[in-house]
Amino acid sequence: MITFRPLAAADFPLLTSWLAQPHVRRFVQKSPMTLEDVAAKYGPRAQGEQPIICHVARSDGADFGYLQAYLNRDWPDAADGETEGISVDLYIGEPAFLRRGLGRAMLDAYVRSLALPHFAQTTAYIAHELANTAALACSKAVGFMPVREFVEDGEPMLLLKLGV
Repeated sequence: MITFRPLAAADFPLLTSWLAQPHVRRFVQKSPMTLEDVAAKYGPRAQGEQPIICHVARSDGADFGYLQAYLNRDWPDAADGETEGISVDLYIGEPAFLRRGLGRAMLDAYVRSLALPHFAQTTAYIAHELANTAALACSKAVGFMPVREFVEDGEPMLLLKLGV
């Protein structure tokens, strides 16, 4: 069973480690981040100083992934300019948890049971690089449908939408 707990400052060393993993560096965090960088970026989020919710995913008592969600209207550069609903970002940080179906399970549970109800919304968006075929398959398996392609930081992306 997958559970979620709020991100805390004590998680920053774990996030620093996850963000350095080759599979995360490829699509999520392309440039290295120090512990200080992680604290500067995620500290305001963990403290509730930014309009974003951040969680650590757990399975059988082990932390394995990171998720965040936010209202698109609060982050106008997100979701390729969409202003309705929320957007979700996530990754599995622990390599041992890859290719076990946990990405699909955590995305589905997080969006439907936590993120959409938290923001009182019925529409969620997620974007992936076109080259990230595993993430695209995961999101489509949850029910996200392609909306359009766009370019972000020079990378071709696909925006997907889920309505509940």
